This record gives sequence, C-alpha cells and structure tokens, in this order.
Amino acid sequence: MTTDSSLREEPQLTIRPKPSAFFLRRRFLRGFGPALALAVSGLVVLLLTGTIVVPFQQTLVLRGKMGSKSDLFEDPKIQEILMRHHIRVHVTRTGSRDVATHDLSQFDFVFLSGEPAAGLVRRARADQWTGSARQPFTSPIVLATYRRYAETLARKEIASKPAGQPDSLYYTLHTGKFIETMRLGQTWDSLGVRDFGAANGNRVLAQTSNVCDSNSGATYLVLLAFLENGRQVPVVDPRPAGAPAGPPNLSAAQALANRIKPLVAAQGFSSADLSESYANLAEGDKPIVVIYEHQYLAMQLRAKAQSGQPDLDRVLLYPEDNILTKPQFLALKPEAERLGELITFDPDLQRRAMELGFGVATPAGSTKSARLYDFLREQGLTAPEVADNDSTTPLPDNLVLEQMIKTVGDCP
Repeated sequence: MTTDSSLREEPQLTIRPKPSAFFLRRRFLRGFGPALALAVSGLVVLLLTGTIVVPFQQTLVLRGKMGSKSDLFEDPKIQEILMRHHIRVHVTRTGSRDVATHDLSQFDFVFLSGEPAAGLVRRARADQWTGSARQPFTSPIVLATYRRYAETLARKEIASKPAGQPDSLYYTLHTGKFIETMRLGQTWDSLGVRDFGAANGNRVLAQTSNVCDSNSGATYLVLLAFLENGRQVPVVDPRPAGAPAGPPNLSAAQALANRIKPLVAAQGFSSADLSESYANLAEGDKPIVVIYEHQYLAMQLRAKAQSGQPDLDRVLLYPEDNILTKPQFLALKPEAERLGELITFDPDLQRRAMELGFGVATPAGSTKSARLYDFLREQGLTAPEVADNDSTTPLPDNLVLEQMIKTVGDCP
C-alpha cells in the first residue's frame, strides 16, 4: 500500500466576533465612563431647566421701532437674556415723534420715549389692534454739560450743587434764571467761563435733537413754554360764548411757540443722538445738550467699571421744574405682548436695565427711581439726590403740543 505524500491537512477558517465600538470597550468604559455619565446627566439637567433649549425651539423674531430706548435692545446682555426666552428683536432707530407720524405696518411693537407720542400712535391706529401701554422705566430729561460750564452757571447763581460736595456730578438748574440768561443773549464769555479755563463766545443755549422727530427735543420745548407762559400749562383758546362749533383755536399756542422759538432753534437741530457726541467729542461747540438721564448714568457706570472712577468732567444739570418722561411700550401685534411683559417684570432684564441707567418703575405706578439710585450707590457712584422730588411739569394737550412743535421746528 502506497501513500501519496502530496496530501496535506485541509486549512481551517476561524471566524472572530466583530470588535466592539471603542466607546463600549471595557478599557474605555473604565477610564471615561464616569465622566461620560456625568456629561449626559448635565445635558439632561440643562434641557429640563431650559438653559440650552433655545437651539431646539423656534425663536420669535420681533421688529420694533423706537428712539433712545433702542439702547436697551442693542445691548448684548439684553439680547442674551431675551434669547433665553426664545425672542430676538430687530430695531429700527428713529425719534419717537417720527415713529408716531409714519407707517407702522411692518413693525410688531413700538417703544416711545413719552406719553405724547404714544397718544399719536393710538389715535392713528384707532381702527387697529394695539396692546396695553406699559411703562417699564422712568428717565427724566436732563441737561448734560461739563464742569467748567456748570461752575460758571453756579457762580452766577443760575445753577447750584449740594453743599460740601465739590466734585458732585449733579447740579440743580434754576430754570427761571436760565431762560432769562438765554433771552438776554448772554454768551459764555460774558458769564466768565474764561475764569474756569475755557473761551467760548457762543450764546448760552441748550442744544436739542430735532423737535420734529424726538421726544427729548419736544419735552425741552414744553419746559420752556411752561416757563414762558408764567408757569402755566398752555391750553386751547377758549371758545367765545355763542360761537359755532368748529376746529379748536390754537392761536395762543402758536404765539407762545414763536416767542420761545429763538431759544430752541438758535443753534440749529442735530439729526443725531446728542448723547453720543457728548460722550465722545470735546466740549467746544455744544456746552449743554438735552439728553435722557439713563444715557448719562450708563456712561458713568461704564467709566467706573473701566477705570474705577467716574468721569468728573462731565456733569448733569437737573431742571428744578422737572419733567419726568414715561417711556411707553405698545404692542402692535399680539405676539409682541410677551416682550412687553418681560421687560416690565423679568428680574434679569430689570437688573440689566439699571446697569444701562434706566430707572425701573416698580412698584407699579412709581414715579421715582429709588431702586436705580440704590444700585448706583452699590456700584460706588453717588446718586442724584437733587432729582429726588415729586414736582413735575404738566404736559399740555396733544393738540397744543403738536401746534407748538410744528411752529418751532417748521415741521411738515
């Protein structure tokens, strides 16, 4: 029997199991399993609390039209807080009166700097839906100036500052004396500003933004009209007894406006926000500008945060005849009501509003800025006690105000 030596044992094929994914291998799980479990748990917590839910939910985009209150919605921290509530706001910036006198069909809400402009919007939209008016903040108009000009006025007893506070940021403007100084055509040189290191032959005036567009300009006009009218609110001419019904007679309001027009329009009207030029430019051609308190306080809070000290060269003049402006938020579409509720009541938004210089109007109906002034002290700034009073200059009827604005500003 012979054997074929070419015969060999048949090869055997061994089938190995498919390797586990790397994150399921025992060595990986021993090293990274606890950290992975912690990360997953954290993700679940964030989702449940809503902290990172924004990318997974639809964001409501709202379009608003407003003036100086756009400072609020242009702030990155405010935008971040609103995004937590799934809201993004796009702002078109223009003066409050300009907002009220133009088409608003493309906007979801307006945020007006005062009650007169809000009244114009409501009348223009009498046959359309408008939400409830909200007044989340207070911010009076103020006259922003520089210390050498304030000291010049103080030496002439046109202004004063708290006793024992040589570096006070806040002065009281004696409005009757101020308007008389303007009417006499006094210049800064004639008042003696050279004694404080400046030379300025310009007339003593306060410059405003265009009264045809802005609430601050119109409010300053109201202040001058109130003083010029013997501290009486201008009214519609009384109708003679037995006279037939007809349009209201506004001749007295027009005559009053013509008397104060040189005091408002003598230096022309700026088309830009005067708070920006005041904060960024030299004092030369605009020694006094009319702005809102929140714009000045926000500037000082920034200076304190950056350098540890306030800007002692820039100071405020608070008119003793105070006008407290009440910004008005009006929803033009139902979906914007949620935004109005948030900026009025949300504690994070209120806190940030105070950091931007706004007086938070709480409790409801309050006309003071007590919370804001307490906040300023917490930040190491003095608070403007000179503004802490209840006296306010009443506003005239909208018909009278509109007549005076058109007369002073030559508005269309």
